[in-house]
Amino acid sequence: MGLAEQFGHPRGLLGAVVGRGMAKGNADLSRWVVQEAASRHDGPAARVAELGPGPGVGLQALLDRFPEAHVWGVDLSTVMLAQARKRNRSAIAAGRLTLLEGGTPELRASEPADLVMANHVLYFWPEPVAELTRIRSVLRPGGLLALGYQLKQNMPAMAQKRFPPAGHRLYETEDAVTELAKAAGYSAVTQLVKGSPERPEGRVVLATA
Repeated sequence: MGLAEQFGHPRGLLGAVVGRGMAKGNADLSRWVVQEAASRHDGPAARVAELGPGPGVGLQALLDRFPEAHVWGVDLSTVMLAQARKRNRSAIAAGRLTLLEGGTPELRASEPADLVMANHVLYFWPEPVAELTRIRSVLRPGGLLALGYQLKQNMPAMAQKRFPPAGHRLYETEDAVTELAKAAGYSAVTQLVKGSPERPEGRVVLATA
């Protein structure tokens, strides 16, 4: 398995190394997405989930920002779940965090969710509208999707070069991502940029079910 495939589904020792890199490189974006989602979310949240939480930094931020909520983390990778478990051991012991192995269908455990967050997973969906529709189906009416991502031209050179040959889909405009959310039935779709528009550190789509 090449490096690009490891980002979509980390496995083995290399996957563990990739996960540690994600924990460092993606932490600021994960915390920012949680912050923006919390500012947009209307009212208290009781059921919150993250799809593809990787090493669990975003889960940690969700647990801190929504102290009354039960949080679910759903990931395809057992390696990432192990890292997320280690990082959030106290929340699991307290019964506040549930980790599940799998993909979007496993989000059903969080239904009806107030908020579903998914950061840097959009690129790995062969059928993004279908995946976003599945996420919408587990959200309560008025629930919020927070989809963190980066445009192709702002991604690291490695990702720009290696992701497309591995079958991963990169996006060149905000409008292309907005249209995915609208096609999946979301309303009030908003795009926010982290950092300066000239050198963005990341983006988030906030959309209502």
